[in-house]
Amino acid sequence: MSTATIESHSASRAESQLVTFLLDEEEFGFDIMNVQEIIRVPKVSRVPRTPDYVEGIANLRGIVLPIVDTRARFGMKRVEDTDRTRVLVIDNNGVRTGLRVDRVRQVTRVSNSDIEHPPTIIKGINADYLSGVVKLDKGKRIVMALNPAKVCQVNLRQQTVEQTQTVAHSSELAIHKAGQGSQDIEQMVTFKLGSEEFAFRIERIREILRVEEPKEVPDTPKYVLGVLTVRGQILPIIDLRCLLQQKSLAEELCARFEREHLSYSRSLETLSDSVAKRNDVLLDIAFFEAAKEQFNAFNSSSQALMESIARLRSDNDKAHRQAQAALKLRRASPQESHRLMEQEVIPLAGKVANNFAKLEELIHQNIKEDQRIVVVDAKGTLLGLVVDHVNEVLNVPKNLIDPPPQMGSGSSVEMSGIAKLENGARLIMLLDSDKLFQDENLKDLRQSTAVGSETSTTMNHEATDKKARSAVGEQQLVTFKLGNEEFGIPISQIQEIDRYSQVTRVPRAPEFVLGVTNLRGEVIPVIDTRRRFGIEVKQPDDRTRIIMVELAGTKTGLLVDSVSQVLNIAAQDIAPPPSAIESGIDNEFISGIGKVDNGKRMVVLLNVEKILTHKEHGSLVEMTARQ
Repeated sequence: MSTATIESHSASRAESQLVTFLLDEEEFGFDIMNVQEIIRVPKVSRVPRTPDYVEGIANLRGIVLPIVDTRARFGMKRVEDTDRTRVLVIDNNGVRTGLRVDRVRQVTRVSNSDIEHPPTIIKGINADYLSGVVKLDKGKRIVMALNPAKVCQVNLRQQTVEQTQTVAHSSELAIHKAGQGSQDIEQMVTFKLGSEEFAFRIERIREILRVEEPKEVPDTPKYVLGVLTVRGQILPIIDLRCLLQQKSLAEELCARFEREHLSYSRSLETLSDSVAKRNDVLLDIAFFEAAKEQFNAFNSSSQALMESIARLRSDNDKAHRQAQAALKLRRASPQESHRLMEQEVIPLAGKVANNFAKLEELIHQNIKEDQRIVVVDAKGTLLGLVVDHVNEVLNVPKNLIDPPPQMGSGSSVEMSGIAKLENGARLIMLLDSDKLFQDENLKDLRQSTAVGSETSTTMNHEATDKKARSAVGEQQLVTFKLGNEEFGIPISQIQEIDRYSQVTRVPRAPEFVLGVTNLRGEVIPVIDTRRRFGIEVKQPDDRTRIIMVELAGTKTGLLVDSVSQVLNIAAQDIAPPPSAIESGIDNEFISGIGKVDNGKRMVVLLNVEKILTHKEHGSLVEMTARQ
């Protein structure tokens, strides 16, 4: 830092303090007045199409903190994190940015007389980043003092003190404030792209569809997959991953299993070589457990994929058990131990390695069963966005939504905010559908397929929207699965859709009443829908959801296997329930049968009032409350 710069920060001090850190062997420093704190590398959520030096965003006690890879910022080679890697939280005029550095060295007192103006360039580092060069230990040690305003180009918008000090637990307090209404809640539909979670405001969502093969449109950007005709409307289909310059979901999964395949094959080769040479010292079977973890972590709606994974897991488990048995026999019966390894373990493991290769084709063929098309309204035009899968419908207090960080120019995606949930451990990037696309080619496509704003019905529950849907003779449903059967409930009766969470049993309640759960301070009864319908009980998994329905002002949760989509069904495609259907569900619970895809797919429409009413005790909600 120059003497003038230091004086501007520290008045008339004759000396300053620098927090110094290392990038490779080079030493840099910031005035201690700009260093808010030093932290370990936090969990980072990637933000699409930002400058390559922006790692993403993290939650720092309620503040959305952009994280910059300082090496990349300075044009240096990236390196993996170590136990010494740290993030310097730099405060520049009240705006904070996290800078990842190799390691922090020390706090050094610097006399202003030891500071010189920076040269034009030092080892490729732009002189704009420097505010001075400090010579210490009689010139043997050089510290490059940095200019925080220049280095921290990626900053959060200026925020008020109240915004920056928002804490996650304020959601429970805010929801129950006297007089607080729906204007303090933002309802959104969340979805995944890779490991990151995004959302659109629910009023911008038209519906959610299964992925179909669109008709290609010539001379359009790569991310435009084509168009689909949905109820007489032409719908442009956009590959959101491609738009955000990410690998396709199939490519990402194939790359993941290819890495596991290579690791597995190398470990198997080492094991085979050790067995052949009878070298017991190198008999390492840890790779079986690592493969098992990978198989257990994979989940898909595709039966073909899950069956293939199940076969791999089964063969791997058998090989692992045999290997463990062989190792136990090494001292008591070395010959039997060797025989087991040679004749049982290695052939089984070889079968697993060979079958890894077949996964790639299966993934490309079947992964669309997991994906969904989210239809959004962008300035009166409907666009279908292909996403990895839709998570849930959330009600988020507005005070938990921060303004988006400024991530540099050139992005085609505009965020309208960052929602911080679960004490900041879960970050959801809220997208602005009106500003979603800046590409001129897509604007032309939008104009050619534009629909009038009167057709852009939304998912909210206001009376005007209900009348509009009635006028065109449509029912809007949320569909879900119980086993292989698909059911639907009118969206007007659904408050939100949540992940499965802890449920407390209620004594003397009917067997199909699972118990009660706490929804932001409100006790909600939860019905096991499988038990209610007399279907075989199934343990909850990561796809299990609780659909919160409301009837006569009271809320109840319905436990379902998974939520499929938001679906519009024309009145003429809804038939009255037959006297008996294959599912065997009592007809009193059924209000109709929806025919989708020209009758190829059937959706059982449910009567929520009947589901929530016990023949002997009346309202299940009131009965559970009495218990």
